[in-house]
Amino acid sequence: MLVKQDADAIAEFETDEGGAFHAAGVEAVYFPENVDDVAQLLRDANARGVSVTTSGGGTGLTGGRVATGGGWVLSTAEMREARGLSPERAAAPLAQGADPEGEALRGQPSAGTDPPRVEHEQFGRTYSILLDEERLEAVAPTGLTLELLGGMLPAGVIYPPDPTERTATLGGSIATNASGARTFHYGATRQWVEALELVLPTGEPLTVERGDVTARDGRLRFAVGGRDLDIPIPTYPMPAVKNAAGLYAAPDMDLVDLFVGAEGILGVVTQARLKLARLDREIIAEIAFFSSLEDAFGFVADLRQAKAEGLPVLSIEYFDGHALNFMQHPTVRGNYAAAIYTEIAGSMDDAEALLVALEENHVAQDWFAEDAAERQEQKDFRHSLPDGVNAYLRRQGSYKLGTDFAVPAEQFPKLLALSIEAADSFRAQFPHEGEHTATWGHLGNYHLHFNFLARNTEELTVAQRLYAGLAQQAAALGGTISAEHGLGKKTAEVNGRNVPYLQIMYGEDGLRQIAAVKQVLDPNWILNPGNMIPGRM
Repeated sequence: MLVKQDADAIAEFETDEGGAFHAAGVEAVYFPENVDDVAQLLRDANARGVSVTTSGGGTGLTGGRVATGGGWVLSTAEMREARGLSPERAAAPLAQGADPEGEALRGQPSAGTDPPRVEHEQFGRTYSILLDEERLEAVAPTGLTLELLGGMLPAGVIYPPDPTERTATLGGSIATNASGARTFHYGATRQWVEALELVLPTGEPLTVERGDVTARDGRLRFAVGGRDLDIPIPTYPMPAVKNAAGLYAAPDMDLVDLFVGAEGILGVVTQARLKLARLDREIIAEIAFFSSLEDAFGFVADLRQAKAEGLPVLSIEYFDGHALNFMQHPTVRGNYAAAIYTEIAGSMDDAEALLVALEENHVAQDWFAEDAAERQEQKDFRHSLPDGVNAYLRRQGSYKLGTDFAVPAEQFPKLLALSIEAADSFRAQFPHEGEHTATWGHLGNYHLHFNFLARNTEELTVAQRLYAGLAQQAAALGGTISAEHGLGKKTAEVNGRNVPYLQIMYGEDGLRQIAAVKQVLDPNWILNPGNMIPGRM
């Protein structure tokens, strides 16, 4: 296992793409290649009392991979080779009605052969997955980027979760239950994960198959490595929206779902068996520009109705006029209140409802893409948004503070109105040329990123106060404060106190329930300290 301790190597892991958190006191960066390397590393960390922070592609925005408390960093960059998931290490459910000291139901592992291996060479390095095209499943190492994974699948087969950042790793996307534009149609990462190979914080390797261990009486009970574990499931209510905040919790939940979206605090995922899907129809894409928000949202309502009637609408994305000011393409002319991007699986023959909706909602300009080259141009246009915002921030010496809220459909108009009100308040307090805010995101899931663009620390302080107020409103409306980015090490000021960000949504009692789960699996509290919850509670 490669280990780096020089300052330059450590500096590469000092922050993430969000840039709000910075590591301090990191002793070394470790690059395990497989589950056994990870197990040895975590056993050593427990023996020495050293904290371990896991790092994927560094594309996160919440400081999840940033070792703010020092210790060791575990990079997944060298976990590139797929291997069969070991049934000998499978979680064994405890007998129904048994106490934690009871006998486990230990089934005999079924014999079988691994599916064919697919390899890919990039920059002199070999990556591999195990692909069962007939069953539409793949086993993939978690150091693989989503872009690489997609490129290794045959034509017409996709891994449906579609996070915007394609250089994110599979491990990072599992840790945050990541999602993206096509979540509107396919759902988020969790429902596409069939099995996990992971290492518990104590250094015990574990294979978790969906369906093998499910909750009974509010607890997950299973055996691993000669130990019987009894995990109390949190009782806080999960919001009925796209959500990446806190541990997943449901009375009859599957053990797999506990680890998906856990932000690395319960174990290190090394491989995953994923469900795949066929997409054997063409994709047509449209970016529609509107002169009023009313027309834009009317168009979205018509798209939803068309989907309900059978039109395979894969995504509905939103950009407000301020966001459009950061996006560049020679065919886009004029100033617009909003733009809507949508993808449909089908041909022009399937697009009649789309064309009718465009006309009835007074589209000011539309950009239709029917082939791959035009879709790539649209993708470049969409990706010019973060580039444009980042360039603006650099020129202004500014800060971006972006929300990640989603709310139930009936509450979305209220949250949107509150966001516009917050923007007006921010602009009134700091009148100056240039943009103050910009909003974009996944309107199909009633999930928008409302971004404050603060020019200095005074503006940032006000933006943070407005942000915290909006987060409280989103939670009160039955929504989530994090729909896709996770929580990482974020905090918020509430009633004059700086509290863990998740406390806004689940209260201090909810944090204590998460801490109780972690205590069972990580008794020495060494793994990813500070993520989601502040520490022992």
